Amino acid sequence: MAYGQAPVPLKTKLGYAVGDLGLNLHWQAMTLFLAYFQTDVQGVPPVWVGVGFLVAAIADGLANPLMGVWADRTSTRLGRYRPFILWGGVPLGLVMAACFTAPGLGQGGLIAYAILSHTAWRGVYTIVSIPYASLSARITQDAEERSSLTGYRMTCAFIGGITVSFLLPALAARIDHLATGGHGGAYGGGLGYTISGLVVGGLSVALFWLCAAVVKEEPWPALTPASSARLDSDVGGFLRTLGRSGPLMRLLLSIGLIQIAGALQFRNLVYFFKYDVGDMDLAAYAMPAFSAASAISVPFWVWLARRTSKKTAWQLGTALAAASSLAFLAVPSGQTTLAVAAIAALFIGCTVHAVGFWAMLPDLVDYNEWRFGRRDEAKIFGVASLAQKVALGLAGALLGWLLSAIGFVPNATQSAETLGGLRLLMSLLPCGLFVATLVLMAGYRLDGSLHRHIVEELASRAAGTLATAPASAPGQGSSAASALGRPGVEHQARGGAMG
Repeated sequence: MAYGQAPVPLKTKLGYAVGDLGLNLHWQAMTLFLAYFQTDVQGVPPVWVGVGFLVAAIADGLANPLMGVWADRTSTRLGRYRPFILWGGVPLGLVMAACFTAPGLGQGGLIAYAILSHTAWRGVYTIVSIPYASLSARITQDAEERSSLTGYRMTCAFIGGITVSFLLPALAARIDHLATGGHGGAYGGGLGYTISGLVVGGLSVALFWLCAAVVKEEPWPALTPASSARLDSDVGGFLRTLGRSGPLMRLLLSIGLIQIAGALQFRNLVYFFKYDVGDMDLAAYAMPAFSAASAISVPFWVWLARRTSKKTAWQLGTALAAASSLAFLAVPSGQTTLAVAAIAALFIGCTVHAVGFWAMLPDLVDYNEWRFGRRDEAKIFGVASLAQKVALGLAGALLGWLLSAIGFVPNATQSAETLGGLRLLMSLLPCGLFVATLVLMAGYRLDGSLHRHIVEELASRAAGTLATAPASAPGQGSSAASALGRPGVEHQARGGAMG
């Protein structure tokens, strides 16, 4: 069996997965509640909420590749990635609590505070999330084991979503009720959210420490530390390969479109329940249920990816998400049960993007090493995160502007036109983005057969038994290898991996 292809122990899979549980306590809290908190609790105008999301995403996007370079060039006794997971959690929790704080400032001060606190959270989140994601490329090189590992990871991620979607607002409401003696609803504000943010942050720290304690970094024989190359040569070499990696660019463009579609839908859920359905108590139960539906569907998508291919699973899930978006639009107003069912189907369809994206990225690390002769783990994950964050920032800005365009007024009864506009934002535009993704991923050709050939050839290079790269992969991989590029051209020219 080639190096890096031994079965991954269950302990390692679970240890790695709980790290994403910790990350999603943060990510889902910000995705589901931050826009609502800023408009309805802090009192920030929707347009400025959108501007804040865009500014934070641009800053975060620029930081992601830089974090990838930093991580790839790190070498400590704890490994390359584990130190960031160990020590980044505490400041991350503190900054999230700051995001969910409503200081007594004027409107200008509130706008500045909302933008700065959100941007700071994004920056600290990157310090933990990029090394964590990159660690998966060090655990195994077996494509099926990566699907399994991603399945465990995504299950824990959705458990994190379930936990925070119930815990954060419920705990905030309870704390506010005790502090004021009032009768807070399902979504409290003020001090309650701040303390709840600290509680969620503290829980995430424990999960990060558990992940770093269980998962050990195994150096691949073919990997030359990036720190052995000059910084300008390392970064310049990576940038020269980026646009030439066809499968990677397809995946990055696709996940960008998916993130915009998902942000328009999921960030509108609180508004939908508050203003369209008129039942925030239902939201307190429905939103964790949606995350539960995603978690339950993870094993199916993992099974389908292993039974067919990651691309096939991706396409079927995307088609389900597109159909569910149209179904939600077709549900008459007042038919809450049907609307909730359509949203649940949407969550199930979108689950495949989380499973597929994080399972495909490590394969693309191997592909780029095979084709270009350099192994850029954290840099590839950093650029992938850049694509996600920029898309989310654009979606946040778009959402703020569109909310203003349809006449949305926080904490007021919305007109029929505004409610109709909310439904369009959650359905028609995302559906078009899902269809565009289907077209893009139709040309993704990195299948299981080619990946197995790539891993075997990388092992041969590492062992010094492959003097020159073969013309193409055997069997089914032959035509795919030819279409995806000549393997090892840069490897032969530059004498091996540099990154």
